[in-house]
Amino acid sequence: MSGARRTAVEALIHQEKAGYSNLVLDGRLRRSGLTGRDKAFCTAIFYTVLEHQITLDWQLRQCLNRPVARLDPPVRAVLRAGLAQIVYMQVPPAAAVNESVTLVRQLGCSSAAGLVNAVLRRAPSQDPAGAKFPSRAARLSVQYSVAEPIVRLYLAGYPTRTEDLLRSFAAPCRETALRVNTLRTTPEQLAGRLAAEGTPCRPGPLPGSLLAVFDGSPAQSAAFAEGLFHVQGLSSQLAALSLDARPGQKVLDLCAAPGGKSLLLAQQMGDSGTLYSRDASEGRVSLLRQALERCGVQCADTACADAAIWQPELARADRVLCDVPCSGLGILRKKPDLRYKALADLPALCVLQAKILDTAARYVKRGGRLVYSTCTLNPQENEYQIEQFLSGEEGARFRLVDPFCRPARRADGPFGMTIFPDETGFDGFFIATLERL
Repeated sequence: MSGARRTAVEALIHQEKAGYSNLVLDGRLRRSGLTGRDKAFCTAIFYTVLEHQITLDWQLRQCLNRPVARLDPPVRAVLRAGLAQIVYMQVPPAAAVNESVTLVRQLGCSSAAGLVNAVLRRAPSQDPAGAKFPSRAARLSVQYSVAEPIVRLYLAGYPTRTEDLLRSFAAPCRETALRVNTLRTTPEQLAGRLAAEGTPCRPGPLPGSLLAVFDGSPAQSAAFAEGLFHVQGLSSQLAALSLDARPGQKVLDLCAAPGGKSLLLAQQMGDSGTLYSRDASEGRVSLLRQALERCGVQCADTACADAAIWQPELARADRVLCDVPCSGLGILRKKPDLRYKALADLPALCVLQAKILDTAARYVKRGGRLVYSTCTLNPQENEYQIEQFLSGEEGARFRLVDPFCRPARRADGPFGMTIFPDETGFDGFFIATLERL
């Protein structure tokens, strides 16, 4: 599997420079010619490093006389990949060390071969659990491989839940949450179809949901190609279900791409009425249209539009969903890049969220419903936005109503419901359901 290791390391080097992790890896895999087990092994190395990078770097630092950041990029990537194999992937240490030494030579860094050999023999024994740190935030950052500013944000917002929250991000989610396309099939029929394809699944906790275990990408399933389901996290499903869209209504999805919520709303509507699906990115609108077409949705009107800017044709809507752009701090398990996210853009992001919410509220007719949701765990983007909105002139015309359902791991408050990630497929999310008076 030497080719798999080299491809993983090359992808890690590229990832440090720029780019989304999934796109970087996919590009390398396409050019590598790897298949089967080698491809899976390469993918496992790449994502294991991304998910544990802070912890790996701390272990490596205990065995180096310089910061990890000052190593040559190929040497740094080889050390991270080799250590990840030993600590997290149950690769025999001798094999991981020997392959890493060979690989660093192949990458033109022969002078570092001795360093790689020595460090990888010592680093696995470095245990952060028994080490001293300057603060609780620093310890949790290293132990769970989440950037310290994010840990401090969690500690400020959820002081009694922070460690459980970080632990949940580290736990693998073996099942994939699916949304059944009820325009074409039923949960029972789809479960049978997937079982015939060799994909075990079981009913999910929300109506119309399934939890499945795929061997590979769900998009490779024939049932997916036929538009019988789409992949959508349970918290995301719950946000759309909370809108209570009905047949014949005028429904808006203002930040719709890549399309999961629009698909669910169209199904709730029985593909009747009009679903206005909007997104600010033309490229993402293209993905949205592809998803709607694959699932046979006819009632959707799609267009590229900024959700913060008033669009007269959307006025007097029965239902409005604004799943606003956010910091994504509730989905670190699914998007390991976000573990190291800089928080400098949070103030500007909060301003944008407030503009979208204010604009969305103006579309809702009397008796209509508005859902504000995020996939983050940050009170400034969540409860505070609803509190500020309800205290304003437009917000005075709304009242908070009960959510569609309440997951077990949640916190109910006067301004909405915060969902904490769990092992069943719920992600960290915030949902506020509002009704116009």
